[in-house]
Parts: sequence; structure tokens; C-alpha cells
Amino acid sequence: MYDPKMVKPQLAARMMSLAREAAAAGMSIGSTTEQIVGALLNDRADWLPPDYPLPLEAIMRLHSGGSDWWHTMLYVYERGWKSVEMHEERL
Repeated sequence: MYDPKMVKPQLAARMMSLAREAAAAGMSIGSTTEQIVGALLNDRADWLPPDYPLPLEAIMRLHSGGSDWWHTMLYVYERGWKSVEMHEERL
């Protein structure tokens, strides 16, 4: 579950972009946290960064970056980022 108050519209848009870029590249790209987001949103544990190879470690790292990252990623995942175009006014 995510807390809607913690969801950041601009961050959600960035996460969707990261996930799509990773899917197109066949690997996660960006900072460590961005790589984790790309891997988790694409359901690809093999794309996790080398320093965080286990999903739980990656989740803990993501959450340590700020709870808004965790809640926003859950929101993006739950909304089906692959098939639904989300706009800021809908967040």
C-alpha cells in the first residue's frame, strides 16, 4: 500500500520515463536509485545494481532515499505504467 499524500506527480512521471527507458535499453540506467526503480517496475531483479543485487536490499535502499520515492513507485506500479498514460492532474 502507498500513502497518497507521499506520491509526487513529477517523480511519478520521472519513474515512468525511467521504467520505459530501461525496458527499451534492456537494462536499468541512471543513478543507483533510478536503476532500482527501473528494475523493480520492470519486474527484473537481474537489472538491479551490483551493490544491491537482492530485491529486499534494493527496496531498503530505495526507501532510504526518501519515503516519497517508495510511495510514488508503488503508485506507479499499481496504476499499470506500461499500459496507462498518467497525467499529473490524475495523480
